[in-house]
Amino acid sequence: MIVYAEYVFLENFIMNYFILSLTSRVARFKSKRIKFILASSLGALYAFIIFFPSLHFLFSILMKIACSMLIIITCFTPYRFKDFFRLMGIFYLITLVLGGAGFALFYFSSFNGIMSNGIFYITNISIKNIFISCGVAYVLIQFCWGYIQERLSKEKILMDISIEINDKKINLKGIVDTGNSLTDPISKYPVIIVEYDAIENILPVEIRDILLSNQIFNFDQIITQLSGSSWVTRFRIIPYQALGTENGMLIGFKPDNVLIYNDKYCKDIKEIIIAIYNKNLSKTGDYRALLHPDIV
Repeated sequence: MIVYAEYVFLENFIMNYFILSLTSRVARFKSKRIKFILASSLGALYAFIIFFPSLHFLFSILMKIACSMLIIITCFTPYRFKDFFRLMGIFYLITLVLGGAGFALFYFSSFNGIMSNGIFYITNISIKNIFISCGVAYVLIQFCWGYIQERLSKEKILMDISIEINDKKINLKGIVDTGNSLTDPISKYPVIIVEYDAIENILPVEIRDILLSNQIFNFDQIITQLSGSSWVTRFRIIPYQALGTENGMLIGFKPDNVLIYNDKYCKDIKEIIIAIYNKNLSKTGDYRALLHPDIV
């Protein structure tokens, strides 16, 4: 049975790129395209070990894990251990689902292949069939992940929030949202996203005018507008990315104190930033703030 090196590289490159792209989407962790290409190439080159018997020791479990870690670091460059292990877990989960879909397709088809050191090599697969298996895996992952997210959303924790600033206080309902990973780029404090209407009463006129102007935020202009106000030292601009918004900006501020509590939990926080959102966060009005998961 003949195995062509160029086909081994191409097959593995396409599969690695697909897996990394899904990992990025599921983990909501973006990266540059060149990093995806480099990481996918690295994974594809690892498969070339089959052609070098003297290097078969690299197929050990430890070396496979080390290669996976190197691929994740090359593609995403996570700076926090929490992000790194989350990406690794999602990467392996998607790999398992994709591998299962691929084996199912191969089982019901007439593909030929060989197994070597825990790696399965297909010898007569076409690019068309690679994309078919990727498509099957994508549908499975989308369905399963959507179901998991739906189940988790039902278990999200509603919390009472009390925000205090300059002897003014407001109380509102918030929800712990794992999708909120915003941090203040200056202080690195976690961010709570709050609806404008819910917090309007404790905002100074200058901030209200800025938020209601519906103009693109100009940092220098805002600082000039706030000069002479105590809010100039509290003021923050929080960059964010969301569906349909690549380079969004939220106006934020540092409160004096935030109290988060429910029947079983109570936490007093000072190292926190409040970001203001101009639209409704909940269609039903059950909550008016999104809590950073690291807070709770």
